[in-house]
Amino acid sequence: MRFHLSVFCFFILFFSLFAFDLSSIEVGGHLTEDTIWSPENNPYLVTEILYVDSGVTLTILPGTEVKISGASCTSWQEFDQNFWLYNGVSIAKFIQVDGRLIAEGTEQDSIIFTRMQNDPDFCWGTIRITEDAELCRFKYCKIEHSCLIGIMISYISKGLDFFNGNGSVRNCTFLNNAVGINSNSYTKELEIINNEFIINNDVNPFLPVFNNGRNHIMSSRNNYVDSPDLLICNNNFEGYGTYTAVSVEQLSFSNNTVSNCVGSGGASYFFNNEFINCNYAINGYSGDSLYIKNNRFIGGYDGINIDYGYVEITDNYFEECDLYSGIHCTGKAYNNISNNGNFRLPGYLEVNNNISFNGNYVGVEVSWRNISCLNNLTINNDYAIGSGGTVTYNNCILLENEEINYFPISGNPIFRNCILDFELPPECIDGGGNIWVDSLQAQSLFEDIQNGDFHLASGSIAIDAGFDTLGYYYPFDMVYNHRIWDGDGNGNAIIDIGPYEFGSPTFGGIEGYTYNPTNGEPVDYVLLKINNQPGEFTFSDSIGNFAYKLPAGIYDVYAERVFYEDVIEYQVEVFDGQFTQLAIPMFEPVDVAEQTIPNPSSQISNLTNFPNPFNPSTTISFSVTQNSDFVNLEVYNIKGQKVKILLNEELQKGKHTSIWSGLDSNNKPVSSGIYLYKIKAGNQESVKHMLLLK
Repeated sequence: MRFHLSVFCFFILFFSLFAFDLSSIEVGGHLTEDTIWSPENNPYLVTEILYVDSGVTLTILPGTEVKISGASCTSWQEFDQNFWLYNGVSIAKFIQVDGRLIAEGTEQDSIIFTRMQNDPDFCWGTIRITEDAELCRFKYCKIEHSCLIGIMISYISKGLDFFNGNGSVRNCTFLNNAVGINSNSYTKELEIINNEFIINNDVNPFLPVFNNGRNHIMSSRNNYVDSPDLLICNNNFEGYGTYTAVSVEQLSFSNNTVSNCVGSGGASYFFNNEFINCNYAINGYSGDSLYIKNNRFIGGYDGINIDYGYVEITDNYFEECDLYSGIHCTGKAYNNISNNGNFRLPGYLEVNNNISFNGNYVGVEVSWRNISCLNNLTINNDYAIGSGGTVTYNNCILLENEEINYFPISGNPIFRNCILDFELPPECIDGGGNIWVDSLQAQSLFEDIQNGDFHLASGSIAIDAGFDTLGYYYPFDMVYNHRIWDGDGNGNAIIDIGPYEFGSPTFGGIEGYTYNPTNGEPVDYVLLKINNQPGEFTFSDSIGNFAYKLPAGIYDVYAERVFYEDVIEYQVEVFDGQFTQLAIPMFEPVDVAEQTIPNPSSQISNLTNFPNPFNPSTTISFSVTQNSDFVNLEVYNIKGQKVKILLNEELQKGKHTSIWSGLDSNNKPVSSGIYLYKIKAGNQESVKHMLLLK
């Protein structure tokens, strides 16, 4: 009886496993016609190399799981045996796309690409999108445990590999891959937005060993491309030991968070990113042109380390990490703040309006190569300066530093209209206008010196005490107020000493949003350049908003983004103290229109308003796809303040409209400008912009 019972249990287990296998589908070989994979057939088991042939589209629906047969990868010998394509065969399997792959999941139902074997030593190969493939899209996918595939002697396919340099990756998670995304291309367009790139303790320990396999994103690109064709925005990069966030030669890198990574580099725009505990957070290579603005560098070693090429380093914050721009660099460094770090800028740079305090080494290092050294502040550092040659310090404040220089002074640096608390040694030249203070007087210079607020206090001796030759200076101070102002009210406007100008008014500027005029949707992360000057730039944010301070004048605004045509807004006039409203339409070429898979759970669709821009009223229209408890429609100003509630009621399925006549909740007319209208039904929210022009 025991024997028969055991046999019976064995057959139950066997048929249970067999029944499970029946619910999955084995795939491999050539896909020769358009195909849709749906979650009803999960999992899809790639047991042989899968080829999506030219002219064929593979569409993967939300909730689908794809398991790809992997192989052991614990040594170079195993890599050579298992991850190279020999005579059309490899042990570790992969997907090759010669046609098109559309894998668009949802936030609730992602698409998963993973290894078939549940073994930490195993990895699968890659998703290789070949040079002749069509534009592929990935949204809400999870891609984990991929390695590499050696295709030929000169080429190794890495991670999600856009060999055609053309694709879109949004809202995806890349977990413990040798390389997350790779692109080998001279041209075309690739966007990587709202993704997570994570390396944690569960990574196959051999993966970080690869010489070129320690990158979340890497690319081999053409140094001669005129404008960035790789857009990397609003991603989160988490490293583990040696991983690099990005290693590319041409990109826009905006609004990302990078933690515990080695570095990022390339001929690039870096804007509004946060780097946490990164060694060499931004690296520069020979021939690069780097524009690094409005980033935060916290901890690690060098926040920026560049030794060649042209660089503009502006409006950044450094804390417990260093800024180094070597002797071969040219460019600008202004409006930066360093707290407990070092500013080493001995190259051919303009070094203006910088603050360095509480550092354990040098405050601001410049040399005879520097084009200018104006209105900098170095306070409470081990060393005030690191200069040599005949550099001139104009309108600088150097206080409470332990020593003047970290090596014997060479040459004859000049100090002119500076505030100092030390006697100049014989090697230094007194250029006139200098002010010497004791420790008590130093405390009275600033608003709150103890807490790092170095705005000038009322009555400060630094007010109107600078060397006033306008041609030497940028027209703005540390916070983009007017640089030269009559701060003491005696009728004579003279520049102040230090990075801030007391009592001066702020600039005006431009603010607005970037949008798709076809569907009214905002266009995110558009690069905006003033008069097409690469250093005068900003990006629109995740909902298309932007703002940029400028002196009064007339400007041309250049807008560019991958997948959109370049736009120029000519003759935009800016006035002091106010922002000119600007709505920039971004036109999408016909051949790159996004193919999306509709979300059946959506309760709101077709949200738009017409006319836009408008005066005095506009009609907001939308469709409700199912009967809803309540639909809430509200108008907000650009600051996020609620202006008016237009709807808050139950609505039946169908099309609906609501008119806004430019009145607030008190029925008073609002001013011209950009407004947002937000609709909410159930758990779904949607926000769009509109422009009131009077």
